[in-house]
Amino acid sequence: MSLGRGKTSSVRRAISAIFGLGAIAGVSGCGIAYTSPGVETGSVFGDPGTDLNVSVISMSFESTTAANLTPYVPARLPLGFQPEAVQQITAKSTRLPRLAAAPAPASRPGPRPGFIPDNLPPIGAPAPYEIGIADILLLSVNGAATTVEQLSGLISAQSKRQGFVVQDDGAIAIPTAGRIRVAGLTLQDAESVIFQALVNANIDTTFTLEITEFNSQRVSVGGSVRAPMLVPITLKPLYLHEAVNAAGGLAISDPSVAKIQLFRGGNSYQISARRFLSDPAMRQVVLEDGDSIFVASEFNEDRARSRFQEQLALRQDQQAQLALQVQQDATNATRESNALSSLAAERAIFEKRLELGAVKRDYAYLTGEVVVPGRFALPFESKAVLADVLLNTRGLNINFADYSEIYVLRRSTNPEEASAVSAYHLDASNAANLAVASMFEMHAGDVVFVAEQPITAWNRALSQSLPNLLLRAANVSTNF
Repeated sequence: MSLGRGKTSSVRRAISAIFGLGAIAGVSGCGIAYTSPGVETGSVFGDPGTDLNVSVISMSFESTTAANLTPYVPARLPLGFQPEAVQQITAKSTRLPRLAAAPAPASRPGPRPGFIPDNLPPIGAPAPYEIGIADILLLSVNGAATTVEQLSGLISAQSKRQGFVVQDDGAIAIPTAGRIRVAGLTLQDAESVIFQALVNANIDTTFTLEITEFNSQRVSVGGSVRAPMLVPITLKPLYLHEAVNAAGGLAISDPSVAKIQLFRGGNSYQISARRFLSDPAMRQVVLEDGDSIFVASEFNEDRARSRFQEQLALRQDQQAQLALQVQQDATNATRESNALSSLAAERAIFEKRLELGAVKRDYAYLTGEVVVPGRFALPFESKAVLADVLLNTRGLNINFADYSEIYVLRRSTNPEEASAVSAYHLDASNAANLAVASMFEMHAGDVVFVAEQPITAWNRALSQSLPNLLLRAANVSTNF
């Protein structure tokens, strides 16, 4: 079946009726006959103009539904444009000093997902390490003191216990100086507090303070990793990818069906394994005390969340008496302001790159009887439909477009059918069929072709052929 070329034949017949078969044959023989573009179905191998195999499919509700099943994932916006970006920066979380085991995986795998949505955790800024219960501190005397004999008990205790354990009331016990509360303090603040306690005890010495064992703040990593474990948080901020690597890395065979879940303070976040491995922004996720990371290689989020809620309730019951409220200080406002400034800068850079064409976009293409032929930018994180393309200011040219001959040309995504093209035909001469255009989803690389009206083709053929016919007639009369 040939569509579009029949109109060219009708134009030639009309011209023949006016000027005679001999004249139109002469024009055609000179290679100046008007030819209308069209869509031809069937195999056209051997045609010097193309090597494609075209199938014309009538655009109906059924064929549109089938076409929409072809996978297409719109491009995503950066993290800074996610709706919850600002809320995540300003959100507060509760730290728990101890951590229960990570939730067990679901017993049976769920259906294979075509696309795993991301619910990204907040990026945040690293905070100074705060000493907590069960940390072990070590005092080192840097030089001889005037009252060093008063430190004999201190050094003896240090030698036997390899330091001072922060006890459950948040204090360490130093001989002679007594109990000194250091929980919730940074290392620098703890040095100042211990120094003042020694001075009050009439002990004059120079010392340094260090943390030899980090036991108070930990992150649980479980699921499909090679070595599930509790990863301690130290003076150096702990990032998400570092915690996963500390547990031996991901133990998955197919990143497209795996995800990394982060449970924090009653909230759950998830990142597709494919994005975790490829997106550099995932290296900026700072972990907090009490976070639980679970790598799931099967897609059943409801069962995983239900199990986590059970484990979370058990942990909260066990640790209710030991929970420590995070101390708020003046630096919180500064950190939040810096995070918001970074977010604004990230958005501005992306918008400028988008303006300069440095960001990869998905496009469909308009050709034929449209107002402005060219490419149509497909939106981020949503899908455009055929009606969006046809009914905008660059779409259908109502003066020349043939509403019964509208096509969406789409190449096959199957490598074994590289030359196959599906031409979805929309007959909008009945305006009710435009309802189908509001359903037909556009994919990257689609070409929308609108044929010309038969009268338009006829007029164009006349306008191009008539001057040549008159010139030939003049040449003939001159010869006589």
